[in-house]
Amino acid sequence: MANIQLEDIGLIVHGGVYKEHFRTEPAFATHIQGDLSLHCTQLSMNSPHCFSFDVTDGSCSPHIALQSIADLLPSMKSKYALLCVGDDRPTKHSEWNEESYCFVAVIGMSGDGPRLVSVDFDDHQLNPNLTIRGYFDEQVRGNKVVESGTTTYAETKHEGHSFSGHQRWLSGQHMHAFHSLMHEHNDTHEHCIVDRSGKSTTAKWEF
Repeated sequence: MANIQLEDIGLIVHGGVYKEHFRTEPAFATHIQGDLSLHCTQLSMNSPHCFSFDVTDGSCSPHIALQSIADLLPSMKSKYALLCVGDDRPTKHSEWNEESYCFVAVIGMSGDGPRLVSVDFDDHQLNPNLTIRGYFDEQVRGNKVVESGTTTYAETKHEGHSFSGHQRWLSGQHMHAFHSLMHEHNDTHEHCIVDRSGKSTTAKWEF
């Protein structure tokens, strides 16, 4: 196991869509930072710091978070970033037939383990007929989520060096399923996430 100290982490990125009470601020990543008591010190020119924020782009959020880390970490003094991916039922009034997963990983610029090569984005299959809307319901005095429109979801596909999870999965389940396959490879593997909207992201990994 890697000898990683908490103080070596200087970046926390959370990816996901559904949060309790549809909360967007403060970012969930800041709560993780606070719970870990990570660089929560008085600010000064020389104080240690941790940069924490959320990204939201449907089920593609994990790859957006990874790209954010890949863009930021090289310019930081810190050695590592903490990636957290997951979704949860927003309110008790929302229909919720999803499986909630939480995926956590420590990302570094060097060392053993899988290496992220690239992240590609594709919105050519974007389906404007399907929307997911959150709103405040006056009758129940609470927030609700509803889906409008219909679509045929793509099934899980695993062929050779490529894996794509079920299109209805949320962020955490996509990453959990792909991570469970990592031990089977010692070469290059592509992980494609197709969001319910039809847009997709593909992360290329080397093992």
